[in-house]
Amino acid sequence: MIDGLILARSVALIALWTVTLISDLRHRRIAIPALLALTGLSLIGQSWPWWLLTGAMLLWPSRRSAILLAPIAIGVGVATNSPAPGMAIAAGSVAWALSWWGGADSIALAALGLRHGLIGVMVGASAVSIAGLLVMLRRRRTLIGLLTVIPEAIALQARDSAEIPAEAELPAAAVLAVAGLMLEIVTVVSLVKP
Repeated sequence: MIDGLILARSVALIALWTVTLISDLRHRRIAIPALLALTGLSLIGQSWPWWLLTGAMLLWPSRRSAILLAPIAIGVGVATNSPAPGMAIAAGSVAWALSWWGGADSIALAALGLRHGLIGVMVGASAVSIAGLLVMLRRRRTLIGLLTVIPEAIALQARDSAEIPAEAELPAAAVLAVAGLMLEIVTVVSLVKP
């Protein structure tokens, strides 16, 4: 028998991932209520430390606090025996704090980690990597161009404060939304299939 609440949650998440995808591609911005709803639905079934940590991430959005949240997220992952959300929150927070990507991208990665665990983090990371390579190929950039970025990433240095034009950015939240959509569709199919 299909649990109606679980199915309704997955359908709502499909709708929210779709909103995230369309908003990021069209406007390069995602509405805060949509991100909050996405995060809230992803938190259902998680232990209370994740609720507190995610609340801190959302309610105290500063570059300094994001750096401080990374080791705490890893520690909570170890303490709760669920490392995937900790990895997602830590990686997303550090990437946002260093201006490697936006806050919505970090929230989308956290939602994948909270909702789908390690498979969500791996699918999201793989999707962003593949999309990044495709964008590089489309713009006819070589992989050698990555060599200028690697030392910055290793040293955990913030990107230059110069604003990156919207057409030059990788729409990471949209890519993560596609990963979230795929995982939720698989969840719905597994719920409906006898």
